[in-house]
Amino acid sequence: MSGSGVGEVFDAGAREFDAWGARLWDPIGEATVLASEPQPGERVLDACCGAGASALPAASAVAPGGSVDAVDLSEALLEQGRARAARAGADNVRFVRADAAAWPEPGAYDLVQVVHGVAFFPDMDAGTLALVRALRPGGRLAVTVWAEGALADFMTLYIEAIGTETGTRPEMPGFRQARDRIADSDRLAAWLEGLGADVGHVARHEHRIPLDGDSAWEFIQGNAARGLLEGLDAAEQGRVRTHLAALMAERGAHTLDASFTVAVAHRPE
Repeated sequence: MSGSGVGEVFDAGAREFDAWGARLWDPIGEATVLASEPQPGERVLDACCGAGASALPAASAVAPGGSVDAVDLSEALLEQGRARAARAGADNVRFVRADAAAWPEPGAYDLVQVVHGVAFFPDMDAGTLALVRALRPGGRLAVTVWAEGALADFMTLYIEAIGTETGTRPEMPGFRQARDRIADSDRLAAWLEGLGADVGHVARHEHRIPLDGDSAWEFIQGNAARGLLEGLDAAEQGRVRTHLAALMAERGAHTLDASFTVAVAHRPE
């Protein structure tokens, strides 16, 4: 799936994405900001910002005098972010539709945050290196990824449900490089070190969410997993939903493991 394709998937699933904000995206964004420690007056780039789960708490932390550039490919999620910022009175954050890997100004930011975004870069190394170069010397890069094993049990059932309907077993965008290169704390740290960043903090956060058939389908519709249904008509998608609910009941799958890992690294002085 191309970068623009990811944006289109999230545009289509914006309503469901928003419905999962308080349960999933906001706690992850807040944990990222607690680790990245934005300070008053700092300039922040929030790459792949979604609806502002990490951009908005960062904007609060850098006020007064600081600012946040929140960048994403999904205009629908950016609109949600703008609405949330308006409700919060956060006038120091701007939401911009752009390719985060092509956006950065070299040496312009004190902090760059990217939450669940690096695996979607067509070239994960090149995209993240662009974010590192956007930092001033000594600036901080915060990268949040799914922890090892997170989502795995549920996604196995979902892909099995698709296979029951189509006879194929699709793969999530970015899954392979995330699994092979950044799926655990040691590999994530080693990868960032290989990009020339000095890693100072890596921590896994356990996060589990109760799940039933309806909330499971809502989750799928609101993230990149939705893209695996591309090409299926409404009736076929309905049968996938039915297959999934049956598999969840059969296997006793009533919880989504949404654990995540946050790493904070510095660009060398």
